[in-house]
Amino acid sequence: MINRPDLGRIKAILFDFDGVVVQSEDVYDRATKKLGEKYGVQIPAPFYEANRGIAESLFYERFKTEFELEVDMMSLQANGKRLLWAEFSSSVHYTPGFQQFYTNIRKHVGHVALVTATPRPLIDEIFKNSNISVDFDFIVTSSDVEKTKPAPDSYLKACSQIGVDPAQALVIEDSPTGLRAATAAGCQTIAITTSCSRDSLKEANFVVDSFGELEELLTIA
Repeated sequence: MINRPDLGRIKAILFDFDGVVVQSEDVYDRATKKLGEKYGVQIPAPFYEANRGIAESLFYERFKTEFELEVDMMSLQANGKRLLWAEFSSSVHYTPGFQQFYTNIRKHVGHVALVTATPRPLIDEIFKNSNISVDFDFIVTSSDVEKTKPAPDSYLKACSQIGVDPAQALVIEDSPTGLRAATAAGCQTIAITTSCSRDSLKEANFVVDSFGELEELLTIA
């Protein structure tokens, strides 16, 4: 493992969205809890972390299978989306330290991009109807690739759009699913423990507990 990332060789920073840019995993958890209540099931704690960072379609497939629901998939997804959008519209906020880190990293790195398993309609809705507003050079969502995380497609697409080799891109993720995608794409990785435990993020090149610690690791100010 490298002792410290070499910021001079990094040409792009690629941010995950949920749990990295915004502190939204609790938003997903509340919506999931309400979806469970609608169908009369209690969601066990391990289900939440096990399904962080996965594609929307896969989440609903797992939800239906895990709780043995005899429900039409389209109806399940419609109810889930309605509950999720209601939660996002009222309670999404930046992850502490992100805004300062973003401002500082812009001085040192040529390109920044957002790479997320969240569908584009929801990302657009969040940027339109909340205080979340970030000037990313590129945004790649699950709607923009055939296979989303943990497949490497979204990170490879972002690197292609920016015009950098994946080895020159540094990915900031908060979930094992996202880390597997970034690693498979050939990117450098830093995990932040905003959503998952350190033990589950061991695949990252580096693990930090906050954006302040990340600034120290990258020696930026």
